[in-house]
Amino acid sequence: MALGLLLAPLMTAGAVPSAEDTPPRGRQLGGHTFQLPIFQQSALITTHVGVREGVARYSVPNMPTSDIERRDLWLLGVQSTLDLGLRLTDWLALSVFGRVTSVIGANVVSLVSDGGSLDSVGQAGVGVRLLRSEASGTQLTLRAVGGLTKERQLTLLPFIQAITNNPLLTVDDVLNGQARDYLLVPSSEKSVTGGVFLAQALGPAFSLQASAVADYAWRTSKPFDAVAGGRLEQKTEVARVNLAAALTADMGPPLGIPIAVMGEYLFTTGWRTEVDLPDHTLNSHSLALGVYYSGRPHLQVGLGAAATLDAEPRRTLNVDGETLESDDTTLTYAQLILRYIF
Repeated sequence: MALGLLLAPLMTAGAVPSAEDTPPRGRQLGGHTFQLPIFQQSALITTHVGVREGVARYSVPNMPTSDIERRDLWLLGVQSTLDLGLRLTDWLALSVFGRVTSVIGANVVSLVSDGGSLDSVGQAGVGVRLLRSEASGTQLTLRAVGGLTKERQLTLLPFIQAITNNPLLTVDDVLNGQARDYLLVPSSEKSVTGGVFLAQALGPAFSLQASAVADYAWRTSKPFDAVAGGRLEQKTEVARVNLAAALTADMGPPLGIPIAVMGEYLFTTGWRTEVDLPDHTLNSHSLALGVYYSGRPHLQVGLGAAATLDAEPRRTLNVDGETLESDDTTLTYAQLILRYIF
């Protein structure tokens, strides 16, 4: 349905060529037509509908599986994203974001330790324009967002550990039809986010977008405990600061080639609490490249690829209670991006 809403204006574009050739005012600034980035929201106040379909690979090198053994884990995933913007006035807009992600282990060790998961994310927010100058090509916007995530993880590891630690209890649970409780681990996360966003035109062909965003999240996981005979409630928290920048070069104005290329960078820092593990600091760097068709001012369509090069390592405890870490993890993904700006 979302894809149909997105494509409907395109299928009827021939009937209203003059409207289609006129850039939406919210997307154009200082003579430049902006592309919306991957890593961050935009400073632009627009009404739009967007769909993104992507595939991802998550790699965990040198993960400790025992005190003396380490294995490489990797997982594959698919992701569908819908984002909506509603411009209420020239300075105020609402935003809605939804995403569904499914992930599964891609080798035997990954299937046992991580299994697979299905999570859904919903967010809603408001954007308030603080400054817009056509003369300098500058726009500054403040955004606030609230979000809720629901996840169900299917993994064999808690079941295997329960059999090892409490074989009689676990077998009795299985015979009573409770195997599902061990295999499925539900969790939820609530988050609040706020940040300031900049859009700066650098002439008709170039632009810079940047943002500084802070978010705080509360996560609750409910694994099954054989001894307690029910689910435990485990709470963790995470605080993040994201600094992002995106530079766009549109070959349309100088060369007549309707292609825009956007390079992006994201730096993330913060801290996270863990169950049975010490708190630790977050620190990662991400890069993205997007190539978009820029021949239609109301349309953004293209391909994007991104990589988080040194994400936080995975951690576990050995039998003596000592913390063991994997090497830095890597997340890579590619997306097909379709967005219509009204």
